Amino acid sequence: MNLNCAILHMDAEVIARVQEYIEKTPFLTLHGKYGSPLEALQDYYETRVEIFFVGIYPVEEGGINGMDFCRLLSPSTRVIFLAGSERHAAECFRLDALDYLVGEVDFSMFFQSVSKAIRWFALQETGKTKAKAPQSSEEQPKVIYIRSDSRIMRLDLEQINYIEGLGDYVKIHRKGAFKPILSLCSMKYMEEKLPADEFIRVHRSFIVRKDSIDAIGHNMVVIEKKDLPIGDTYRERVKGYVSSLVVL
Repeated sequence: MNLNCAILHMDAEVIARVQEYIEKTPFLTLHGKYGSPLEALQDYYETRVEIFFVGIYPVEEGGINGMDFCRLLSPSTRVIFLAGSERHAAECFRLDALDYLVGEVDFSMFFQSVSKAIRWFALQETGKTKAKAPQSSEEQPKVIYIRSDSRIMRLDLEQINYIEGLGDYVKIHRKGAFKPILSLCSMKYMEEKLPADEFIRVHRSFIVRKDSIDAIGHNMVVIEKKDLPIGDTYRERVKGYVSSLVVL
């Protein structure tokens, strides 16, 4: 699979860096580079673009900015925003951005983002997912947004196996992922944000996804051959969950 992409940014150095990364990525082809949204729109309606790298920057009077530009794109075009700060992250994700990269992006961060894109388009082709634009709010996957390194990341709740507390940080362990995501966040905050019907806290240091549990013992739960302890404070909570299960 090969994806057409384009760049919209006011900074020539950023354009040059992203162009270099695109040329190093075998499944990407650069279609165009633009310094203004209106210029980019003129070409957009003539050639299909699957990925648009869009900058966040002030807009001149009477013009449009990167987020306004994003609203004019087809749902089949995925947007990766390039920003100098996290200020607009929430608004950009509400526009269904694929990713939001902050600061001076290196090739590793870039490649992770475009890898998301190739997976998304591959799923579209195989019919395993539907385009998000026509879906109702009930049909959209539940997600959370977390801060990791210099990025705001969108994470589907279904990807999570369990969350491990490490002082002021949490480790988010995902299905099929070798390396967990490390985020500056408290366990209390995570517990408040995660839906109680899908997740349960079993220990001061562990929150687990219920449908990821392979086995439950007196003092532990097992997820993908990993034994996680049940804390005394949370034992009654776990018992309540077990009592709701149909056990043969």
